[in-house]
Amino acid sequence: MRMLRLERILLIIALGLAGNTAFGQLRFSSLEDIWGYADKHSTEIQAARNNRLIAEKSLKQAYGSMLPSVTANGSFTDNVTIQSTLIPATLFNPAAPEGTFTEATFGRRYIYNANINTQFDILNMQDWFAVKAAKFEKEMATLNIEKSRRDLYARLADAYFSCLLLNEAERITLEDLNTTTVVYNIARNKFNDGLVSGITLNTALINKSKAEKSLGVIAENRKIQLNNLRLLLNCNDSIYLPETLPLKVQVVDSISFLPDPEIGLANTEMLVAMNNWKSSKAAFSPVLSAVYQYNTQVASDELLKFGNSNTIPQQYWGLRLSVPIFTGGTRKYQLDKSRLEYETRRTQYEAAKLQSSISNSNILLSYNSSLKAYQKSVSILELYESNDRHAQNRLQEGVVSLDERLRSYSDLTASQNEYLQSMSDYFIQAYKLKIKLLGMESK
Repeated sequence: MRMLRLERILLIIALGLAGNTAFGQLRFSSLEDIWGYADKHSTEIQAARNNRLIAEKSLKQAYGSMLPSVTANGSFTDNVTIQSTLIPATLFNPAAPEGTFTEATFGRRYIYNANINTQFDILNMQDWFAVKAAKFEKEMATLNIEKSRRDLYARLADAYFSCLLLNEAERITLEDLNTTTVVYNIARNKFNDGLVSGITLNTALINKSKAEKSLGVIAENRKIQLNNLRLLLNCNDSIYLPETLPLKVQVVDSISFLPDPEIGLANTEMLVAMNNWKSSKAAFSPVLSAVYQYNTQVASDELLKFGNSNTIPQQYWGLRLSVPIFTGGTRKYQLDKSRLEYETRRTQYEAAKLQSSISNSNILLSYNSSLKAYQKSVSILELYESNDRHAQNRLQEGVVSLDERLRSYSDLTASQNEYLQSMSDYFIQAYKLKIKLLGMESK
């Protein structure tokens, strides 16, 4: 009974440890899963979304600036000593001598003031251009979300496929290690029997050591790439990726590419420059405003007692026309600068359209080219692997020499490097094409 109880306790502890191990691990079955996780957790994408929210607030602020402005003011004055005023004495006594004055004090000690000022711009072109500029900023913020996503997706894909490529390299290297170990053992036995030279033995040992070294380098590089993924995904958990290669190879003859956010950004920047140019022209336009003001003053000789106070109100409204005449030529210079900026942005927009068109064509060509090269390298590698197995069998049968066997292995490793390079090129072109086909995030 005690043994059964102990086994049960150990089982519970083992299950608990397994649960803790799985808790801190993220599992992704495909590149799309990684992209989906990044959409929710990446600080870069979240920052781009926050910038769009800021742009939306800026647009509302631009509209708000077109509403009437209303200000209320209040003040309190305690006239501790009211200055006397000299008044000609003849004003109160016609018989008084000329040139004499009488001191008189006017005013009351406590003065309370309150006023309301309102202004509404009936005609102000600068406000309308500010609203248009805010709309463009919002559109650019939306496009920047897509640009940030695509840039991040490219880096994630690079790290993801690097991990898968390292898995494939590890598989090949393990096979190489098994092969080189067998060849080295044969070479060592033949060397002991005096049938091969020390050079041949050293060559076999070098091949075996290279395979062992490659396994260590691959393991470290895979850790680095997984850490890069964690950094890009903004996560502190370990990451598990599938060990199988997600290769669905097919030639793409033609495809309809979705709009490139780079073109959208270039176009919006051109429109912003045009708006700034028009705004600079509008700086020469007059501003027509309606104004209204209401003032009231309460005067009293006792603090906060208004039984014997005087109330003096004032109220007016009017129209105000402001016509800019001369400001040192700053508006003219600003107009010239904004015109040049617009011409520059227009040229950049045209260049971006051409660049995107050529880039799309090149991506499609590069994808098909890398695919064909990868497929060809797979076939070539299979032939070299067949030759290598054949050479190994013939060596064991004593038909070929050990030197010939080593040459066959050297040819195989060269083909393996070409195969891995072709696979890497195909991965890069495949994810570039996939990213190009991504749809815009919902606005």
